[in-house]
Amino acid sequence: MIKTVSLDLGDTLVYNKPWGYEVLAELLRDLGYNVSASEIFRASAKLRGKKLKPNPNGNNTPSLREVLSSIGIFLTEEQILSLEEANRKAEREVFLYDDVIDFLEWSKNVGITLVLISNAAVNGKAKKHVETFSLSKYFNRMVFSFEVGLVKPNPEIFKVALSGFIKPIHVGDIYEVDIKGAKMAGYDGVLIDRRNVYPEIENRIKTLKQLMEILEKEKEEGELKQQDLMD
Repeated sequence: MIKTVSLDLGDTLVYNKPWGYEVLAELLRDLGYNVSASEIFRASAKLRGKKLKPNPNGNNTPSLREVLSSIGIFLTEEQILSLEEANRKAEREVFLYDDVIDFLEWSKNVGITLVLISNAAVNGKAKKHVETFSLSKYFNRMVFSFEVGLVKPNPEIFKVALSGFIKPIHVGDIYEVDIKGAKMAGYDGVLIDRRNVYPEIENRIKTLKQLMEILEKEKEEGELKQQDLMD
């Protein structure tokens, strides 16, 4: 049975509304470019998957120019700066997904160790979100990239975060970062695709409720096998 579950933060436990990539897509439409939020996200994800070292901010978020260039949109420096400024000023709220507390409480009740692994900027709000939603009490360890100088998908951040824990899996929303990174470190990964941006990947979940059901079934099967050995 799985004994440890490590979790990503953004778009796994908490989310912005509107989604940042939706804001960018709308701003680009105003400039005459028809590109979806999912396309921008996937372009960013591919770039992140190649960045194994943190940038000066402590995470590996690619620049807007990098992302747009990778999908064939080439803007002037003035346009880039204008987009970045408009994106920063866009009003958005942060929410906790409805299934998060139920999953965290259930995990603790059945003896699953919880770890948080987040690619977070030193000037970002990751720690604030953890505090706002009172999440720290659920985690045995929390690892933020800017504090350890490592970023997902670098396998070293997973090894640092999961060292000493038994039978871990990692759950995150970016396949190129969370899942590939976990696998490079020798751990299993579960893609949680809450925004349906990876339709081609079959082995994914949409909610933590699904993960809870999978782990509960595995727990029951393990108990049955144990009982068979004892009979």
